[in-house]
Amino acid sequence: MIEIKAVHALQKLWQDSVCAPAAETSCFENETADMQLAVYNRGLPVRDCRLTVESDLPVEVRRVGYVAGDFTDHPDADEYVIAKGLHVFPDPLLPADCAALQLKGNSLNAFWLTIGNGARMAAGEHPVRILLADREGKRLAETQFFVNVMRGELPAGEIPVTDWMHYDCICNYYRVKPFSKHFWALTESFWHMAAEHGINTVYVPLFTPPLDTMEGGERTTVQLIGVQKYGEDYCFDFTRLGQFLARADRIGFRYFEFSHLYTQWGAQFCPKIVASEGGKQRRIFGWDTPAAGKAYTAFLQAFLPQLGAFLRERGYRERSFIHISDEPSEYWLNDYAARRRFVKRLLPDFTHIDAMSEIAFSEQGLVDIPVAATDAAQPFVQSGKPFWAYYCFPQCNKNLSNRIMNMPSERTRVIGMQLYLNGAQGFLHWGYNFYNTALSTRSVDPFFETDAGGFFESGDAFIVYPGEKGALSSLRLEVFRAGLQDYRALKLLERLCGREHVLALLRAHGFAGFTEYPHGASAFLKVREAVDQEIAAHLPRA
Repeated sequence: MIEIKAVHALQKLWQDSVCAPAAETSCFENETADMQLAVYNRGLPVRDCRLTVESDLPVEVRRVGYVAGDFTDHPDADEYVIAKGLHVFPDPLLPADCAALQLKGNSLNAFWLTIGNGARMAAGEHPVRILLADREGKRLAETQFFVNVMRGELPAGEIPVTDWMHYDCICNYYRVKPFSKHFWALTESFWHMAAEHGINTVYVPLFTPPLDTMEGGERTTVQLIGVQKYGEDYCFDFTRLGQFLARADRIGFRYFEFSHLYTQWGAQFCPKIVASEGGKQRRIFGWDTPAAGKAYTAFLQAFLPQLGAFLRERGYRERSFIHISDEPSEYWLNDYAARRRFVKRLLPDFTHIDAMSEIAFSEQGLVDIPVAATDAAQPFVQSGKPFWAYYCFPQCNKNLSNRIMNMPSERTRVIGMQLYLNGAQGFLHWGYNFYNTALSTRSVDPFFETDAGGFFESGDAFIVYPGEKGALSSLRLEVFRAGLQDYRALKLLERLCGREHVLALLRAHGFAGFTEYPHGASAFLKVREAVDQEIAAHLPRA
């Protein structure tokens, strides 16, 4: 016996899931909608089924895959999770051959439906009929749901959203040479996936980024800037950087975030930089080079003014963000301040951002835009100054939003409404495709090792998977996009009614800071329904 149920997108499906069928989903004319199919096959495996979608809307069908979550029980984690300990989670979204579908026996087979995906859809109620037939064409099961496309369009995502891409991980996983033809094809696949899901800022590796690297260790070289060294002098080639920015620009990225100029946590040392000297390529800076030393100081004095001139000339300055060091602690405040003054003197008209959890850096004017961890964001909110927000695996308690695999989907999606509520002017995550262990001691296969060698909770280090031909999405990435669409819906309501009206609505539904919001999928969806009803009530008549 085979049965199909349409299920809303916030329920994670397992073999023993009890699914309440969803009759309808809603979206605006330019919004992407999601739905799931739970296909119950209570008999033997079935080969070569044909899954047919009948609708006047564009609908993409992917199979939901499952991966092991080895580390899902952080000692500081709260109880707002689906499971703890070793567990298998639905996450990768895999290509589905709907003309020759295989159904596992005595199982729930889960499929993800993406509706619209950037296309403008006509307002009105659209039926979507799903039919499943065997290889001879005999009907096995069918179901139907409706997509209510509401009148109106969401505004474009206005705030920068970034998720750091690790280009060395592309090289290592696919075994391709950096900046080769195959590398560019793969990278653009990963870029397209990001841009389609609301990530509008691209991380740019001027030099191999000094991120999550063991002290004294190295990551695969991915350096855009060509460097020639002649004694104490340098010559820089920006050709590859120009190609990189032009490619990213064509794909639709609005902002460029340039790699950190010093190592993490305190700006004490230098990124790995390779130069040609005497006809040979060699590393000239790295962990063994002090940040404040004469050699690196002279290098940056030569390089940064030329970088600034290059970006100004091509019109990228206002779209650019400069980094000094990731997550400096207050212990290193004086050293960080010295690095900041030095870089700002050389790039005075560029915006400097850095992730940090301590307000002292912002209070002393040591960063143009601080990027605050969500559990440390309240002082930044209260300051009234511009700030971005970020989370990573330590933000797994206090009901904080995150994308850890064992969290319910609404806990991932709620970040969009929280960014609006708290006035964050951007969002950052460090791991779009980090396929390494912590500190990059070796590469991993994210289909089999989801926790960076047991150090980061499963789901923190990556949100896309490396498919045969490029990036594959995840359930978590689709839900994150829905969260960004929630943000855009709130901005639309703000245009119609004002920000105070929107804040009052959110507070009335239990929102406060980054830790208080309605729990449960149905409660969360009621908030979005209330927002949509308010928009419909205040939109001018057609």
